[in-house]
Amino acid sequence: MKSVPPFTRRLVLQAALLIAAFSLGPVAAQAPAPDQPQSAASESAQAPPGKSELPAEVADNVARLTAAIETAEKTIQHLTEVEDELGGLRVDVETILDDSSQTAETLRPQLAAVRSQIDKLGAPPGKDGPAEAPALAAERARLMALAAGLDGAIKSTELTWVRARQLIEKITVLRHSLFAKNLMERRPSPLLPDLWRDVISKAPPVGNRIGYLTYDWLRWASIKQFKIGLLLGAVVMLFVALRIGFGRLTDRRQKRNEPPPPSFFERAMSVAWVAPLRALPTIAAALVLYAGLDAMDLLFPPWGVTAAGVLKAVVLYAAVSALIFAMLAPRAPQWRLVSLADGPTRRVAALLCAITALYALDGALTEISRVFFVPLSLTVVQTFDTSIAFAALLIGLLLTPFTPQPAETAAAAEVATPAAGAAERYPRHAPRWLKVPLWLIALAILGLALFGYVALARFVAQQLVLTGIVLVVSWLLYLAIRAVTREPQQRRYPVGELLEARFGLDAPRRNQLARLTEIALTFALVIFALPFLMMQWGFSGADIRDCFKSLFFGIEIGQFRISLARILIGIVLFIVLLFATRLLQRWLREKALQQTRMDPGIANSVDTVVGYIGVSLAALLAVSYAGVDITNLAIVAGALSVGIGFGLQSIVNNFVSGLILLVERPIKVGDRIVVGDQQGLVRRISVRATEIETFDRASLIVPNSELITGRVLNWTHRDLLGAVNVKVGVGYNSDPEQVLALLKTCADEHPDVLRTPAPMAFFDNFGDSALIFTLRISLPDIAQAGRVQSDLRTAILKALRAAGIEIPFNQLDVNLRERDGVKRYLTSHARDTNAGQVVEPETAGVRNGKRLPGAAE
Repeated sequence: MKSVPPFTRRLVLQAALLIAAFSLGPVAAQAPAPDQPQSAASESAQAPPGKSELPAEVADNVARLTAAIETAEKTIQHLTEVEDELGGLRVDVETILDDSSQTAETLRPQLAAVRSQIDKLGAPPGKDGPAEAPALAAERARLMALAAGLDGAIKSTELTWVRARQLIEKITVLRHSLFAKNLMERRPSPLLPDLWRDVISKAPPVGNRIGYLTYDWLRWASIKQFKIGLLLGAVVMLFVALRIGFGRLTDRRQKRNEPPPPSFFERAMSVAWVAPLRALPTIAAALVLYAGLDAMDLLFPPWGVTAAGVLKAVVLYAAVSALIFAMLAPRAPQWRLVSLADGPTRRVAALLCAITALYALDGALTEISRVFFVPLSLTVVQTFDTSIAFAALLIGLLLTPFTPQPAETAAAAEVATPAAGAAERYPRHAPRWLKVPLWLIALAILGLALFGYVALARFVAQQLVLTGIVLVVSWLLYLAIRAVTREPQQRRYPVGELLEARFGLDAPRRNQLARLTEIALTFALVIFALPFLMMQWGFSGADIRDCFKSLFFGIEIGQFRISLARILIGIVLFIVLLFATRLLQRWLREKALQQTRMDPGIANSVDTVVGYIGVSLAALLAVSYAGVDITNLAIVAGALSVGIGFGLQSIVNNFVSGLILLVERPIKVGDRIVVGDQQGLVRRISVRATEIETFDRASLIVPNSELITGRVLNWTHRDLLGAVNVKVGVGYNSDPEQVLALLKTCADEHPDVLRTPAPMAFFDNFGDSALIFTLRISLPDIAQAGRVQSDLRTAILKALRAAGIEIPFNQLDVNLRERDGVKRYLTSHARDTNAGQVVEPETAGVRNGKRLPGAAE
């Protein structure tokens, strides 16, 4: 393809840009806009041919848009090999795209207004009907011609929009193919002598050019020697002052060694302020030096581009190295974010800083090579050298054992130098999930550079550094999010503490909102980091913008339109409504329901119902705003009703039973109930199950369906009043009337026993060993039954002992049927004992393998 001179390309681009910039004009005032309804009929077909009364400015705008897109389509044919020009052309075409959309949106209301005026005129008269007035016919013809012109202009702008969209897609394909072609292009291998001969032949002219330009700059700088000296002095003083001042602040962190050690949240917050303080002196000094030289007019071409490249390299190295030292903290192990011993930490920090310096230097040399017109062979050698050096530093990093901190390995080492002992046993290539891929990348960089694919090798090395920086920063931000929203089990949630202090939310609701906050912040972090990763891997800013624009504002999938922005807003809306529901529940519990002195069970039912209604409304509104049609959900729910009836029958049963419990209230929170062989206090009633706290502080979860269909004993269904019995047995020789009087006296003397109904004592039955009496008492609070029964039993025992009334043990009469056999056995046993024989218990009553008569089985 014939090459196009740079001046011509730039001229064509500027012309396209100017055409697009002036394509819009004041067209809003060209036609009246009455508020009549729009007609559905089309008057374009009825307009007289050749008599279009389209305003000149509207026609001129449409013509300019058409000419601009045609110019851009012609321009792209000459820019298939130039990356920068393709990017500029895409910006111009996007301007045309926006202008065409705005022009069409401006013309549509005008067309609607003209059609509404035509509707007001009514239908034209028929062939056999009377002719309408000449003025009315002329106005009808003018309006129909104007409507036809506007309709044609709108279609023309819509066609321009389609052509611009297609042209953008073509530019994107060309840029991607050009990017892949440049990466995969093979250069002469540095192992071959031809490249070095070319370098030797072309190096002197480059050196002479650089020497001449340097001499020229020094000549101009010598004129302003005094000002340059003042500038350098000010830069040095600024650097020293900031370094000393910020150094004192950061040294305070290193001096903190007293227990307890800082938590992860404190360490992450420390990195957030220590890293900027470490980087600020160098960055500030470099910026002041650059601004001073620019103010002295010493950054003339080509030194302006050179100084900008060096400034970028200095800022990058200062920022990344400060972040590395803040994270690893080689001199302050207690503030270290990663678990590494001191020796490996220092080596890793040094190697990472060297890799960063190499990357920054390579970027600066690339800018300098472009501005000084360095030959391709020298650029290949520079790229080869930096790729080899990067691979060597990466291999050195991979050969470093990531030994944990001595505090974590001292118990296992059991030597005087735990770090050294741990380093001997710790595998050099662990963790393999990290080091094995990095080994493959390092070997790939070496192989690609040696075989001449220096562009691809440099690209891989650069992307590894940039991607690593983005991932590390994202990882730090994610850990900071986790540190804010959740801590170890022995600590509280910081966000939860804020919610408790400000809004008084209880633990489950605090933790729920804290987790939702963590999910939302993590999702926002992913959305924030993804463009940076895409930009490092070859995507242009326009491509990323289009991708996220489509992702955020709608992707058509069949009949559904998915919009990430609406989904995010729906999530935020759900969190806000859920938070508002929790605040409403807190207000009801602590103020509204408490001031009315409502029964606690009813208050709990109201609180639970309000919570479920709020969550349901929040979910429905969030789902609806996210773009999901609720009517479709209703149809799906109806289709799933059969499956729910069979597969989820128990869950639905428990749900309905929970609603019955909340409305009918056969049991309520605080009731003392008995379910089967378990009893306790009702603590919580949800729509699926009820939580019962037993008297040994265990939580019993009972499905709601069992409480509705089964038998439940509720001690406090209507009120807290209750009656309990105390049984006692006395000897048969006791006076029953005296016992009844003593029981009645003990009940009357207890302060917690109600006087109405009065306590009653009964003679219940004749027991096997005693006379059985029962004392029945009434209590104002059945929850105190156990304590009152214990007090009464103690008082009854003391009263019976004082009255000399016996509480007998169980009595048992034994009748022997063969007393002669027992006598013979006892006589024989006495004889054996006197003779010194020991009779084992298990052989007693057995002689010659036979059991004696009357002996127990």
